[in-house]
Amino acid sequence: MIQARVAAVAVLGLALIGGPAVVATASVSTASASTESANTASADAAVAATGQSGPVVGGIVRFNVGATHSPQLDHLLAGSAATTPVKTRAKAGKLPAAAGADLPAADGASGLQGIDVASEQHPGGKTINWSQVDSAGYQFAFIKVSEGSYYVNPYYASDTAQAQGAGMLTAPYAFAIPNYSGGALQADYAVDNAHYTADGKLLPLILDIEYDPYDSTDGTNQCYGLSTSQMVSWISAFVTEAERRTGQWPVIYSTQGWWNACTADSTSFAANDPLWIAAYGVSAPEMPAAWANWTYWQYTDAASVPSISGSVDASYLSSSALELAAPGTQSDATGSTASLQVNGLNGTAAAASFSATGLPGGTSIDATSGAVSGTLPATAASFPVSVTATAGTATASRSFTWAVHGKTSLGKLSSRTGSVGGPVRFQVPASDGVAGCTLKFSASGLPRGLAISSCGMITGWPSLSGTSHVTVTLTDSSGAKLATGTFSWRISPAADSGPSGQLKLRRDGKCLTERSSSDIAIEPCSSASDEHWTVPADGTIRIHGECLAASSSKSGVDVDLISCSKGGQRWQLGSNAVLTDLSNGHCLADTGSSNGSRVRAASCQATSNKTGSASTPSTSQQWTLPAGALTGGIAGYCASDQLNSGQAAGSVTIRTCKNQTQQRWTFEPDGAISIGGKCLSTASGSTAPGTQLRLAACKSSSAIQVWQLSGGPMGVQLVSPVAGLCVADPGDRPTGGTLLEIGPCVSTDPGTYWRAS
Repeated sequence: MIQARVAAVAVLGLALIGGPAVVATASVSTASASTESANTASADAAVAATGQSGPVVGGIVRFNVGATHSPQLDHLLAGSAATTPVKTRAKAGKLPAAAGADLPAADGASGLQGIDVASEQHPGGKTINWSQVDSAGYQFAFIKVSEGSYYVNPYYASDTAQAQGAGMLTAPYAFAIPNYSGGALQADYAVDNAHYTADGKLLPLILDIEYDPYDSTDGTNQCYGLSTSQMVSWISAFVTEAERRTGQWPVIYSTQGWWNACTADSTSFAANDPLWIAAYGVSAPEMPAAWANWTYWQYTDAASVPSISGSVDASYLSSSALELAAPGTQSDATGSTASLQVNGLNGTAAAASFSATGLPGGTSIDATSGAVSGTLPATAASFPVSVTATAGTATASRSFTWAVHGKTSLGKLSSRTGSVGGPVRFQVPASDGVAGCTLKFSASGLPRGLAISSCGMITGWPSLSGTSHVTVTLTDSSGAKLATGTFSWRISPAADSGPSGQLKLRRDGKCLTERSSSDIAIEPCSSASDEHWTVPADGTIRIHGECLAASSSKSGVDVDLISCSKGGQRWQLGSNAVLTDLSNGHCLADTGSSNGSRVRAASCQATSNKTGSASTPSTSQQWTLPAGALTGGIAGYCASDQLNSGQAAGSVTIRTCKNQTQQRWTFEPDGAISIGGKCLSTASGSTAPGTQLRLAACKSSSAIQVWQLSGGPMGVQLVSPVAGLCVADPGDRPTGGTLLEIGPCVSTDPGTYWRAS
């Protein structure tokens, strides 16, 4: 079953969208695109010859994670001339003005320039002096935040904070890998890891969709192996989710040749998504037909920028563009002095003027500078505000909520208890005289594995026993501490109970057997007690009161039993039923095919299927655990095939955990999740967000029945590769009988996390 099912996912490019298994073979029709095709082919050869290295993800060496763009694009832009930006810095509070007569000779460019950077701009950990970059005349910075859903730029946060501190506007950009995971998932991954919060200095998120850097090793092509319709569906999933999460349509970065070849010059995005075009050696960029105008133009990768080593990508702002960085939600005390600045980029020749509606009484906006000032009302209330900038015929508007809060207090914070591996969902009580989430919560001293959201929701899965002393702090937009509170939180060790039974090896169907505490081996399966293992909530694997553990941290060492009181090693169930030792990253493995072969913690083995991320784990490292509960992140609730009256047969619901047959799930080596002889799927095979889950006959060729496990070590997300969406409790409702569905994989949403026990 595993070979057929994994092959089905591989043909779809893994983690994309539903539809026919078609590999894109679109030819490039325009002369410009033909040039691009030839140049990218030579770039592929150059990359293959370098033997570049990087992290291995899905069986592919991801050598490009630290780069700003693909080597194919760098090859296209190589040698294009750089232009020193005109040093026009507007007075504090004003939108930067266009350079006017001093602008470089580039059709449609305003003269305002910015750069884009990634981790490769930090060789050896070198920092960027963003004040020098700002002083050189660059007024915006696009900073790579992620690649696919497996890499985060470790310099993103510091670069963003320092660039904004120097007076520049910034935007995060996500380098898309459409044959690794779905568009919605990669949008959520970028938003989550950018910690995206509209603050008046952050421009809309950017989708960098371009040549496949890994086409020579993933067995596809420049379009990631997708048909044009599949690519359009993938991009649509990304931009729709990004808009839902941030309230702003993302910018799309690409080239004319790639867009024409890989989307068939789709017109689906021009109405909402601004275009950042990459073009080289021309006085004006050639455009995809779908867009009438570009907003940003990357015209070179050869800019020389103070404090940054090597050549840097530089871009113009369009002479017709007027961009506002959305002011974030504001929260200030009644009667306090208002001080808010509207920021943005103005590429037009006309000066910008500002107006606003919905401002709190006693405040006003300066039409010239965009500064909002005055004294806030004496009565607590919430105000929906819209700010508009106008320059000639160009306009830009942004909306936000301004909460004017009253006296702030925390509710009673009583001591709390929990256990290792038990899901937590606790809302810290607070009041400020205004409905909704208007204040910012932070906490120190939380038990390991827990985190607090900015709205005061504490969620997660405790991973360490002991007593913690937690301090919660409330602040508003001023940053002043408004209230603090403390309480204790005691986490107990996990109970010595859980799913119990055999651990079967996929390779030959034999079972993990305790021959002695120092002799754990593979034997034919039987009903003997030495094959009866228990998997508690903490991820240990136990038998006769002892825990399975590697004898040392080295790879290939024997696995023995130790006293659980000494802190038995924990094992995490991963995709395709692989068990990983959390202490060293090694996998539980059989060392031979004969009876009595020792079991060891060895290097994880996988065979790439040449599909970008599809790889088959070694059959000597795939284990079927005893059927057990699929415990949700909403404490006390489990996935179940038990139905309410009137619900369709095969529906999957959330119910109170009761250790009953209807809640005992099995994670199969081929990626399926089964119960009662049927497999978890979606209604009618749909891959759209909100599609309800159901149980269907298990089919070895069904890609929609494959699920990947992401996250951990306790709670994981169950990702549908072909949809790029996760198993979700909609609305995080702790209500028995609620139908489960697939939805966006949001890292902060407890309703998308499960303990695979």
